[in-house]
Amino acid sequence: MKAVLDANPSSLPAIVPDHWSVVTSQGRYSISSRPLQTQLREDRIPAARQWLDRMALELESYSRAPGESGSIARASLTKILARREFSHVHPPSAWDLFRNRVTAWIASLLRRILGAAGQQIGAGQVLFWVLIAGAVGLIAMWLIRLWSRTDPLLFLPRVLPIIPSRTSAAWLSEARQAAARSQWSDAIHAAYWAGIARLQENRALSEDRTRTPREYLRLIPAGQPTRNPLGALTVSLERFWYAQQAAGMDDFEESLKHLEAMGCPLD
Repeated sequence: MKAVLDANPSSLPAIVPDHWSVVTSQGRYSISSRPLQTQLREDRIPAARQWLDRMALELESYSRAPGESGSIARASLTKILARREFSHVHPPSAWDLFRNRVTAWIASLLRRILGAAGQQIGAGQVLFWVLIAGAVGLIAMWLIRLWSRTDPLLFLPRVLPIIPSRTSAAWLSEARQAAARSQWSDAIHAAYWAGIARLQENRALSEDRTRTPREYLRLIPAGQPTRNPLGALTVSLERFWYAQQAAGMDDFEESLKHLEAMGCPLD
């Protein structure tokens, strides 16, 4: 197909079928050739060649052996777990094991002391309980100081300054600038946030930057007209930004169509 494209591109629209049938180990799929036909009719040969290259990469990924696909998945998982937000996920260290042993020893000691306390009588019992209360307080203070040095759950995070939210127009401008540089994954990323900013401007979403894309999507009821376009933008963000799949001009233009369906002006 690419050889014919280089030799005689004008003859391709007549010989390109409406779709191709592809059979893989996971099932049978039908691939529409309408984007290619449109590009050929409009004499957009570089875009047609890029579309063919992307389809060849996807077909090659589907035809990989299970073992190769598994190794790629493991490599992707290792890359994800190496990110900063997963830095605290690890097996117990020697220090963690030592703290657990100290905690168990203190608990055992307190059980023995409390068991002996039941055998005390009279004024000696009052003095005994005073000493026990003081010892428990000292141990509690020591444990709190010990744990707060290493456990991030025991101290308050630093308050970050409030950064003004960006408008949908600013995100859309950034998306077009990235597209002009052929940085398609960056353009799709900015287009997604243009859609989120538009929903926040219309009060359909609150301005909460701590939510994940899937959490934003769940906040839109199923019957709302913006639900399906936001779902499509979310899938594109996951594929081309987080999974780093190859993106192209058609994928960005598809994101712009979803933005327009959400009521975001493109001009």
